Amino acid sequence: MSWKKSIRRSVQWASVLTILLGTAVSPTFAHAESVVPNRVPGAYQTPNQPLSQSLLQAKDPATTKKPEKKGVLGPIHPRYEMNVNYDSKAHQINGTMKVQFTNNLKQDLTELYFNLWGNAAVFKENGGGIDVQNVKVNGKKARYEVRDTSLHLQGFSLKANKKASVEMDFTVSVPEGQDRFGWSGTTVSLGNWFPILVVYDDEGWNVDPYFPYGESFYSLTGDFDVTVTTDKSQVIAATGTEKGRPKIVGNQAVHHYVAKNVRDFAMEMDPTYHVKSGMAGNTKVNVYFTDKQAKFADAMLESGIDSLKLYSEKFGKYPWPELDVVSMEGWFGGMEYPQLVMISITDNSTVDRVKSVVAHENGHQWFYGIIGDNEYDEPWLDESFATFSAALYDGTLDSLTAEPLEDPSYHLSSKVSDFTARGDEGVDAYYYMIYSYGARTLNDLRKELGDEQFYRSMQAYFKEKKFGVTTTADFIRIMEQTSGRDLSGFFADHRVYLSDQEN
Repeated sequence: MSWKKSIRRSVQWASVLTILLGTAVSPTFAHAESVVPNRVPGAYQTPNQPLSQSLLQAKDPATTKKPEKKGVLGPIHPRYEMNVNYDSKAHQINGTMKVQFTNNLKQDLTELYFNLWGNAAVFKENGGGIDVQNVKVNGKKARYEVRDTSLHLQGFSLKANKKASVEMDFTVSVPEGQDRFGWSGTTVSLGNWFPILVVYDDEGWNVDPYFPYGESFYSLTGDFDVTVTTDKSQVIAATGTEKGRPKIVGNQAVHHYVAKNVRDFAMEMDPTYHVKSGMAGNTKVNVYFTDKQAKFADAMLESGIDSLKLYSEKFGKYPWPELDVVSMEGWFGGMEYPQLVMISITDNSTVDRVKSVVAHENGHQWFYGIIGDNEYDEPWLDESFATFSAALYDGTLDSLTAEPLEDPSYHLSSKVSDFTARGDEGVDAYYYMIYSYGARTLNDLRKELGDEQFYRSMQAYFKEKKFGVTTTADFIRIMEQTSGRDLSGFFADHRVYLSDQEN
């Protein structure tokens, strides 16, 4: 593996590798002169190449206008209806989509945005992309413009507090590559593959750029009704629950999926998949694997079931009837979507490593799936929490002892853009601060409050923010209110600053 440069810092790096690669190593090593590479194997960047600034898009300045009215978050209750056909030979999806929602934003809307994540540079360079046609708003043709990963709709007026709908045809070219969105061999990974409604909040429209070395996703919970037609040989894992058996028409099969209160919809398919299932309480856990991955199937099922039970006890009950744990050959550790997690199996995989990665991705079912956040503005609110969750499952909380980076400008509460503005060094710092130091901060909070109070407070946090969107301010407020403690000093000492979200 090539390194563009390395930075000498006093750090603990193995805990990052444990989660991102799933490597079964102890996260407790630390040396005053440790060398931190500018790249983290398993992170979201092209393997064996230095960080590419060309893949880091800037935020569209046209979307940065602040709203006149505060306290808004919407459009709420989106309901997506999609009918798509996947051509496995052309690696192309053709479909129609209708999205219904309520304009709760206290003003008439004359524009809307959708994210087209499939148009990110990292996918386009491998043949990927999304094209839209025949866009209608409330049944009438709308003007639209595609700019990188954003779709901007204009030429209408949506009245405040009224329901509205957007319809469009779309074509998706699935890129070749082992990624959360891509195809490799017989496996097709469909994460972030369709046009998804952008969130409008106190910042205005959140048309953030795609972050190829992590996540920049931000969406509100809604309902999905998705019909998928493809080869009848395909075995499909998907967000939600399949309704009935697929309808066979010649060599094609028509599948129908329904998902409630989820903020995204993902699929993984491979005609060579086998399925093994078990129960975690009332939740069915399905593991999808090929012959090559079969030796890890039992470990993935064990971790899938046991981590769901543990997190339901500690944080709050898992709310959905199913969870799919899907094996694939990615160059990263794993990737989370509502009710579906992708687990990368490589030649270097071990049982312990795979179980830990499953536990981390399942932690995201609570932290981002159930309790949503703006991953571009406040990435610690999901990655730090999922890393802490995996350590809880692994029984390694005492190993969460990472020290903050010596450079005080790196905050736990920093935005992704604060890290990427500093190139390779900043991306290295992102992984270290958000994963390792963030998990250590939550463990320090557990020790500060004591186990009983900490988990009681976490359950209160879950109850208040379930299916909603959280912020750093929300988390601090709930921890203080439920514990009766002033925690301002604790969070300041751990570089969590509300001011990071004010610029």
